[in-house]
Amino acid sequence: MRKLGLLLASCLLAACSGGDDATPAKHGEVLQYNVGEPGMIVDGQGISKELLAAVARGRGLDLNDPAQHEKALRELLDYVLLAQAARKDAADTDPVYAADVEVTRLQGVANAMLSLYARRHPVTDAQLKAEYDEQTAKAGTLTYDFTQMLFEKEADAMAAAADLVAGKPYDKVYDAWHAKAQQAKAYKGVRLPQLPAPELVEVLKALKPGEATKLPVKTEFGYHLIGLTATAPYTPPAFDSVKDEMRAMLSARQGQDYVTKLRAQSAVQNVAPAPATPAAAAAPGR
Repeated sequence: MRKLGLLLASCLLAACSGGDDATPAKHGEVLQYNVGEPGMIVDGQGISKELLAAVARGRGLDLNDPAQHEKALRELLDYVLLAQAARKDAADTDPVYAADVEVTRLQGVANAMLSLYARRHPVTDAQLKAEYDEQTAKAGTLTYDFTQMLFEKEADAMAAAADLVAGKPYDKVYDAWHAKAQQAKAYKGVRLPQLPAPELVEVLKALKPGEATKLPVKTEFGYHLIGLTATAPYTPPAFDSVKDEMRAMLSARQGQDYVTKLRAQSAVQNVAPAPATPAAAAAPGR
């Protein structure tokens, strides 16, 4: 997992002062956090086991395995040595270096805060069951086999639909028009939640096998003509088999909601306007 590695690199290389609750770094040290029993000693300085555990978590390493323990030690050692070299060479006087370190530090702090928020706000079994029930209801009791033509131009979609309205079978219309479609493809075993647009959900639910849309269905992707081939019964997976996956999904959603709330509470001013896109800059009359 790259993000924990970035957090460690930023903490080791930045050597910035922490908040009121942070453990202060001693003069000449490069670590902002170095509390607890040492996991190794570098140039006479103990390096916390907590930092070693953080490296292991970020890399998915088992510290009880000697080879993986050695790998985590070497990575942490490299961080410390590079941080010492940065301090010795006054690297923070270089603005590019300083900006890279600060952005990486912010990314690490943000990732760690989301992890902390998830630990402090664990997803409950009741939340998981409610989400499971909602998702299974949306999934319905069928899977769908269908063929779709997606047109970029409404005129082409309407022309193809006219053949369907005239009674021409969908497969014949497909043969005649699929080359002009932006996308033309057959799909098998599709569940309703897998569809990319709610308009398509309603269309498939309304069709019977052998039927096709008589008018193009407009979505954000373009104009769709769909022919339903077959349906089959669908049984959702058991709750226990998807519980862990759903917990991760809900935890990520809670984190995003937290970030959204923070954005809403912030007051952002003096944001420089984005530069004009090349297309806008080259538009006639400009």
